[in-house]
Amino acid sequence: MKTRLALICCLLLPAAARAANLTGTGASVHDSAGTARTTFSNAETITLRQSVNIAENSPTSDSVDFTFEILNAAGAAVFTHAGNSAPGTQGGAQTQLAGISINSFYTSPGNYTFRAKATLDAETVTQTAAFLISSPNITLIYPPNGARGLSDNPLTFRWTASGASRYRVTVADNASLYNELHAAVNAGESYYSYPADPSEPRERLVPEQVYYWKVEGLDASNNKISESNVYTFSLKGQASSTTRNVAVTLLEVTTPVLDFEKPISFKAVLYNSGSATESNISMKLSLGGLSAQDSPKQVLTIGPGEQVPLTFTAFMPPGQEQGLAAACADLFDDNMADNCKTKLIAKDAGTTTATGAGRKLTYDEMFQAILARLGPEAAKALEGYTFESLSCANCSQDELALIIAALISGEAQLIGASVTETGGAETALSANAAAAAADAGSDSGGEEAVPEETSLDLSPLKDDIPGEWSGYTEARGKEAATFVIRSKKEWRKLWKTLSSEEDPDVDFGDSMVIGIISGSNDRAAAVRLLGSRKTDEGMAFDYYQIETPRGAASPKAAYIFRLYPRSSDKVSFTRVDVRK
Repeated sequence: MKTRLALICCLLLPAAARAANLTGTGASVHDSAGTARTTFSNAETITLRQSVNIAENSPTSDSVDFTFEILNAAGAAVFTHAGNSAPGTQGGAQTQLAGISINSFYTSPGNYTFRAKATLDAETVTQTAAFLISSPNITLIYPPNGARGLSDNPLTFRWTASGASRYRVTVADNASLYNELHAAVNAGESYYSYPADPSEPRERLVPEQVYYWKVEGLDASNNKISESNVYTFSLKGQASSTTRNVAVTLLEVTTPVLDFEKPISFKAVLYNSGSATESNISMKLSLGGLSAQDSPKQVLTIGPGEQVPLTFTAFMPPGQEQGLAAACADLFDDNMADNCKTKLIAKDAGTTTATGAGRKLTYDEMFQAILARLGPEAAKALEGYTFESLSCANCSQDELALIIAALISGEAQLIGASVTETGGAETALSANAAAAAADAGSDSGGEEAVPEETSLDLSPLKDDIPGEWSGYTEARGKEAATFVIRSKKEWRKLWKTLSSEEDPDVDFGDSMVIGIISGSNDRAAAVRLLGSRKTDEGMAFDYYQIETPRGAASPKAAYIFRLYPRSSDKVSFTRVDVRK
């Protein structure tokens, strides 16, 4: 028994002695000239090197085998090579893999890792070397090239990140950017806000002056590794009366909708209420999220006060009993909220519906719809009251039902309402809902009148909205991501992914945050929330995206987050613009 124990001991000793036979002595990344570097652009080639030391000759293997791997910022292997080897004899052993095109494995700017592995006698040593890959090009996002009459305060420049450690923004009054007016280096963010009150008088931006700007990416040693083109912009004159506002003021069905197997004809009216002539406006229409067969249509020019009627033909998506039609004009103007108009389409006459196609609303449903438009303060003031009657001057009960249905679906906007107390806890509500639902199937046949109310923002009044936040971030997926945030913890966690600044203070006892981040498949320059509407399941938020102009590089994912009164209802989202 003692002999067996001694034998086991002796058999273990050699294995323990060989455990440190193979040790790593270095892993590095080199450029085409053989210089070790930690920063590269995606247009270069690289060489990977790894070296090890062998303490004594291998008794069982003739060679040490090497494996090369490159991991992206997410930790996924984007490059793998095996097959290099060196004699497994005592001393140093080294190998390299040269002429690797970075573009062959490059996915996005950021930090990559070279993982080197060496194996001898079932013993493996792993070594790593980190390096940064940047894109040589930076795409400017905002202000868009040629933007004129900007009124932003402060003016915030935005661009797509290229993987640089920091960025230098240069602003000048000449195309060569000679003797620049202002230059600043940030800490690596893809945005920079111009000082509202610069210390040097020369740096103050003058209204209606054309300025030039560009962005350069810098590495940790302040070497330039990426660069943008030069864009131009100008600011709006304080005394200028020039305004830019093109709105979709009418969207109607021009033929009865009796059968969803047949195409549905629409008429949309584009109206220029600004003082400047606009050109090359892309007008799009969708039904149930699907593009009309003749969408988009191009409006070459539209002068101040001019209206342009447009006709579209669309099919209802298969299997749907109703769908939201949306007509949108793609442009940046002073009031982007009225760039779209929507209409809920159901069978019979294409009229808007509320909680069910063809079903009349109860008084209680009408009352709740109006309360939602009056805001949370009015709702609190009416707690404990009994709803007795609802009246509307100069309209029948059926017409009133249509108006309230339009309020719920988003067709109408409540302009004025009053509460009349009849004694005790009983209340009569008199609503003047501005016959915004009157266009739900009527056609005047004459010249289109410009509606007094064209706003599509059915969210609470401005005074009731403590905040809205928008900008650019990384996409969460190929499709747009939607958020309903009802706690501080959720909000703080999400905000860290959007900004390095402290998360905005939100009272989640009374409020919730609704948000959308565009997807990687979208070419969104901006995302806009139209507002909320009641549904059978809870509440729905309609939104649309403004597409990056053709020929321009797509920005990062655009996002918008906005405060709404807190609700425990189930929330859904409907995108109303046309998607390709």
